[in-house]
Amino acid sequence: MKIAILAPTIAPLTSVGGLGDVMQDLPKFLKDAGNEVITITFNHENKISSLPHEKKRTLGIKYQGTEIKFDVIETKHPFTGVKIVAFSNEEFNQLDTWDPIKYEVFADLVVDYLSEFDDIDCISGHDWPCGLAIAKCHEKLDIPTTITIHNEAFKGPIVEYKGHVMTFLELGIYFSDAFNTVSPTHAEEIKSIDFIKEQSKTKPFHGIINGIDLNSYDPIHIVDKMLKLTDGKLNPRMYGFVRGYSAEDAHVVKPKIKLSWFYNSKNLKNYIENWNNMDKSAISGTDVEVYGDLSGDIEIPLIGFVGRGTYQKGFSIMFEAFPEILEEYDIRIVMLSKGECDIEEGMKDLAESYSGKVISLIGYCPPLASLIFAGSDWTVIPSVWEPCGLVQMESMAYCTPVIAREVGGLKDTIIPLHYDPYNNPNFDVATGVLFKHYDKYGLKWGIEHAITWTFYKLKDICLFIRYKQTECPESPYDKQAPLSIMMKNCYHHTVKNLSWQNNDSVNKYKAIFGGSIYHHYK
Repeated sequence: MKIAILAPTIAPLTSVGGLGDVMQDLPKFLKDAGNEVITITFNHENKISSLPHEKKRTLGIKYQGTEIKFDVIETKHPFTGVKIVAFSNEEFNQLDTWDPIKYEVFADLVVDYLSEFDDIDCISGHDWPCGLAIAKCHEKLDIPTTITIHNEAFKGPIVEYKGHVMTFLELGIYFSDAFNTVSPTHAEEIKSIDFIKEQSKTKPFHGIINGIDLNSYDPIHIVDKMLKLTDGKLNPRMYGFVRGYSAEDAHVVKPKIKLSWFYNSKNLKNYIENWNNMDKSAISGTDVEVYGDLSGDIEIPLIGFVGRGTYQKGFSIMFEAFPEILEEYDIRIVMLSKGECDIEEGMKDLAESYSGKVISLIGYCPPLASLIFAGSDWTVIPSVWEPCGLVQMESMAYCTPVIAREVGGLKDTIIPLHYDPYNNPNFDVATGVLFKHYDKYGLKWGIEHAITWTFYKLKDICLFIRYKQTECPESPYDKQAPLSIMMKNCYHHTVKNLSWQNNDSVNKYKAIFGGSIYHHYK
């Protein structure tokens, strides 16, 4: 098939969040599966035009009576080699990535650009910014279309098209020939919404889990990845201990990374200072503000958080639960986020209130995310809702188990430690802890369950350990200790079940494209 993918953002060029990561990886693996793929986007902040590119032609479209000209530039993704077509206009390039005006214009640009092709089999739009474009492509080009819902909560503005007054996302769903969301559980969760329930009766609708690229997230390549994300300008080995590791030696390497970077915060702060002073015009990222400090010995557990600074990610219960957890247990917390002002203030206050126990990093810095996954003992994802989530997959790829709420894609991707390990000691398969209720008590239980059974109850684990005919662990990082076993589980689960290479999601996307073609022409 020849597939045109409409992408609001693409990692690592114009990306903040998981959507951009999927828009990097999905086209690559569709191409590897034998499809011809074009990714179409905007030249946000001139990030696409900073790559070697070719100007193919100029398109002129009218917006509210004014003609606006856009260069059509063509390049290849620097990591995947997939063809990228970007619309470039100096004024529009500088508008906010999510400005609705951009995507009203984008719809007409996509139609104009694709009207010269007669061999496109399917047009695939992603999230609300592409909804109006999908509607117009369906109506004006007579080409099968699909739309993928990455986050149903964000629908875009309400507009009128062909007599329908709907949000961008709803228009995309209504006019598409098939649609999907990004995990099976989330597909069931949003089927209760009347509009989606109605549309799912008339056309194919499925939940297709996202994935991660093993070549990018294998911890053996962490140094190369961090270098690549800084355009080769910051070598992490010049600041603290870090080296590639595997599932077999994660229990040895990860605590050393924790001690070097987080319990010796001077190394981390030096790295961030140089990141802030670096020219970032050719990479994705912002400056990072540092609040707080960490100190401690190697066996004090470190909880990491990486995510956008939005209500969805569970900040309200983190800000309630973390102070109580910090008072009751000897633990440390590192947070990396950027977003809403009140959330950033909450992160700052938490770090300043618990000196030596919390460090808050306010900014968007992809290489630091890798470092937090590698150095943390656990990561936490207490989302209100989570259509799929990539953070838990990235964390587990780095051999770090996850404390998460049992919702959406988190439920689909994490194998939970049993709530009663005395009677059901499933340490040999578990990759995290899941809790149900969105409140501070649920999150506190999740954290307590995680650290209790991997740090504080090592002697109580001996019944399980003896059954396995090994010695009782004396340290959380002993090879036979529960945390070390779960580290291995995390990596192998990610490889086998969560990677684009092995999780069969690319074939499911091909199937939904096929379903859209059948529905369009039947």
